[in-house]
Amino acid sequence: MTSSRKKQMPPRGRPRRSALQQQAVRTRVVDAARALFAAEGFDAVSMRRIAGAADCGAMTLYGYFRSKNEILRFIWEDFFAELFERIARASARGTPQQRLRKACTAYVDYWCDHPDRYRMVFLNQDSAAAGEALYVEQSGVLARFDFFRELIAAMQADGSARAGDPQLLGEALICSLIGIAHALVTIPEYPWMARKRLLAACLQIVETA
Repeated sequence: MTSSRKKQMPPRGRPRRSALQQQAVRTRVVDAARALFAAEGFDAVSMRRIAGAADCGAMTLYGYFRSKNEILRFIWEDFFAELFERIARASARGTPQQRLRKACTAYVDYWCDHPDRYRMVFLNQDSAAAGEALYVEQSGVLARFDFFRELIAAMQADGSARAGDPQLLGEALICSLIGIAHALVTIPEYPWMARKRLLAACLQIVETA
């Protein structure tokens, strides 16, 4: 007597990766891309090179990241998370003015301590394909920079900061901080004045005389 029910066959192909396995592949890809970008520059590296360095197939790589730029954004997010964690620790205590000074010092020190990261963030322009948003639009990085505006507003309340739009003062300050980091990282052969003195001059944008 034969059964009318078909024998269930096992699924074909490779078994689906677990969440831990997927995370391991993603980490391998990001680490490989980060090393290649630092050594050769973003433009010189292809997705195929990244896949080879991460020991995975090109199709597998595209299953995790749609583009090389998406990988770069993932790396940027790690950098900014670490940067603002350092800023938060450094500026946890003190008056608003003291906290702002510590935050600015931590900001510049981070990029000077990691010049390869500075180059990877500020010497590569973000781009968005059709249907994608730019990094500053889709990430929380702009909200993180509100920390500087909030400290400036607190300084204005106690009289230690200039009057004016705290958003404008904050953006002017951040532009100046990036300028200091850029000069120290990309033109190290120039005999710049001490970083501490450059930062003190930069803070005059905000602080009262």
